[in-house]
Amino acid sequence: MGTFISIGFSTILLIVMYAFGLYTGRNFRWVFLSLIWGMLGYGLSYLLNQQAIAFDLNRAVMLILILPIIQQILVLLGVLAVVHWERFDNLVDGSIYGFASGLGYAMGKALEYSLSNNFADAMQNTVQTLSTVLVLATASGIVGVVTTQFYFKHRARRMITLLSGLGASIGYTVIFNYLATQKIGGDVLPLSFGVGGVTLIGLYITGQLRNVLIRLGIEKRRADSLLEIVIPIGVQLTYEKNFHKLLENMLVEAKSFCRADGGTLYLRKDKVLEFTVVRNDSLNIAMGGASGTNIVIPPLQLYGEGGKPNHSNLATYVALTGKTVNIVDSYENRQFDFSGAREFDKNNNYASVSFLTIPLKNSTGEVQGVLQLLNALDSRRQQLASFDGNLQQLMESFSSLAAAALEGYIQEQSLRKEIQELRIEIDQVKRESQVAEITDTSYFKGLKEKAQKMRDNKKE
Repeated sequence: MGTFISIGFSTILLIVMYAFGLYTGRNFRWVFLSLIWGMLGYGLSYLLNQQAIAFDLNRAVMLILILPIIQQILVLLGVLAVVHWERFDNLVDGSIYGFASGLGYAMGKALEYSLSNNFADAMQNTVQTLSTVLVLATASGIVGVVTTQFYFKHRARRMITLLSGLGASIGYTVIFNYLATQKIGGDVLPLSFGVGGVTLIGLYITGQLRNVLIRLGIEKRRADSLLEIVIPIGVQLTYEKNFHKLLENMLVEAKSFCRADGGTLYLRKDKVLEFTVVRNDSLNIAMGGASGTNIVIPPLQLYGEGGKPNHSNLATYVALTGKTVNIVDSYENRQFDFSGAREFDKNNNYASVSFLTIPLKNSTGEVQGVLQLLNALDSRRQQLASFDGNLQQLMESFSSLAAAALEGYIQEQSLRKEIQELRIEIDQVKRESQVAEITDTSYFKGLKEKAQKMRDNKKE
């Protein structure tokens, strides 16, 4: 009876979720595999429980505390495997996989319960089975949500999100098991506990989806704003002859788009990284580009003694590896040497905190320069913030324009150098030709003979 109710109720839940579009044919196989994974998880828990009985361990502790921990860890591993293989990156998918794992676990538990109990009270059996299914599925759904967030959130606090969600699901199950085994509140309280849990996770996912929609709106506005920058610069790139001015516009527009207080555009030359354009709004610094102020900052060395790559400096690391680096707080970062930034901050009463450093690659993938933005500001420009990951992706796309400008600038400089060298060579040949013309004349030869006779007379 309990098994029939559990399987029937779980099947109804899955059908309802499918009808509402919570999962489709594209990921049905993953839902089914999650269901099987949950059953296998219960099989493992059952074997562990039997071992605990054999070793005369405290069965209450095993049922109430240990088994929920094992179950939720197994759910976490299962959902993590699915999102890694298929990369379905939304919260609904994560919750569905976790929910299905919980349903599979509940089916196995109901089967074991039905084989070991007397069902004189059919109502009691029904209520207990329904509440067990709801609680286990809800707790596993929570784990599925936080696992998806953990896998796809590129944040330093994502581990806290995962552990807090895992702890909440385990605690939720432990409390339910305690209420059920101790018969607290009869059968009504455990059932209410299960229904309340489903409601809470539904509200949580709704709130998260609302945040996602808000974020999508923000990213759409950002993309539209980026187009308003890219199109004019793309047009400018076709006719602008002053590449210093073009590069300056690139940096200024990127700084404005990211609400950055400062920025630097570096150009790679041989084994150094030269400062090409430097801007800082708070300190009113404008060097290089079309500012008319020469940059007096010495270039950064790409290689140290013995030709060792300079990976300690942030900008040179990006130039050498071709990787974008997003630093949330340079004062907390230990990977790079920010001693130069610290000295700058001290001399100017400034704080260089967040950095977004992007390589500028040419059409063949070679790094020709580096775009570095400094100190992102919040929307009200009142306090420092970090450069978020979505903004970073947009700027990596924008950097291709700056790379094109750099490539054009380098080609122009190379052509100028070749023309200059050719001009010098032509002038040298021309001078040699003119000398030859003069020395071949009869007049010059006569002068040469007279000069020789005068030297001979002096010798006599």
